[in-house]
Amino acid sequence: MKNAWVDSMLVCCIFFFTISVAVSAEESEERDRLEAKIGLGVMFIDSGNNLNPNGSKAYLNDLNSAADKESMTIPLILPDVTYDIGDQDGMKFYFNTEPPIDEVGSFVINFGGSYPIENVGIIDINAFFTPFEEVWENPYITGVDRQTTRTSKYGARVAFNRILGTGLRVNVVYMNDDVDEDVIGKLMPELSRDGAVYALNANYSFNVTKTFELRPRVSIRKGEYDGDSNSFTKFKMDLEARYIIGRLALIPRIFYSCSEYDEINPIFNKTREDDGYGISLMANYMAPFGWQNWSTQAMAGFSRGDSNITFNDSEAINLGAFLTYHF
Repeated sequence: MKNAWVDSMLVCCIFFFTISVAVSAEESEERDRLEAKIGLGVMFIDSGNNLNPNGSKAYLNDLNSAADKESMTIPLILPDVTYDIGDQDGMKFYFNTEPPIDEVGSFVINFGGSYPIENVGIIDINAFFTPFEEVWENPYITGVDRQTTRTSKYGARVAFNRILGTGLRVNVVYMNDDVDEDVIGKLMPELSRDGAVYALNANYSFNVTKTFELRPRVSIRKGEYDGDSNSFTKFKMDLEARYIIGRLALIPRIFYSCSEYDEINPIFNKTREDDGYGISLMANYMAPFGWQNWSTQAMAGFSRGDSNITFNDSEAINLGAFLTYHF
């Protein structure tokens, strides 16, 4: 209960801080230095994942099957603020909630800054943390209800964007993971979940026409955990497109990933191997009903993870709708 209260207070503080900063900027002579938007919406998630408390039941009869999907509806507040501290094309500070890599989770708080270097590119550095992530204390226990515990994920990202004036972007991410009550890690040190993930990501923007952009991405990630059975190497590729039709922007995306783990999982006597794939579509419509400072967003996505260990198979369907105000 205490953690839930802290989480609620944190979101409220972020929300009101974002509004106050944006309103203050609107009323000041320096309002042109600030860009801000706040999205209010809802996400519907239907997912099955035995390692995720939001995607599986607490009680397991056995470890021989994938999780039955669990449904949840989540109201969301998505602030995004950028403040130019000097010249319009100079140093900028920003705050948003965009996850730098999948392993961080679905909701993250970012604070960072970017600085353009003429004819070289844009340096972008940010720190992040997750306030809401939970895992099972022991995901493999059967016959009794599993208990949840908090996991603290935090780290930093360093990016080099628009390299030499091109569409190339490269970034590296460090994420630390610390599970509060890692019961399975104490019982079986090979499955300890404290550790870190290192990622190298790159993408390139191809402007096919003025209204159509293709952006392929590649990523390699290394998970270094205290438990070698949870340490992994992961490759991920995805392709995103952006197509603009008047005030409507469509953003379809597909991805594929493969992961190989370092050591045998002692529960299943196998070394885990996963393949992941998915597809999503986001639509953004500016100035609905003639509201000049507003936009609406809708999204739908499907993803699946196939593992050589059936217990680790996963699947998710995401649907969302948002209304965003631009200050």
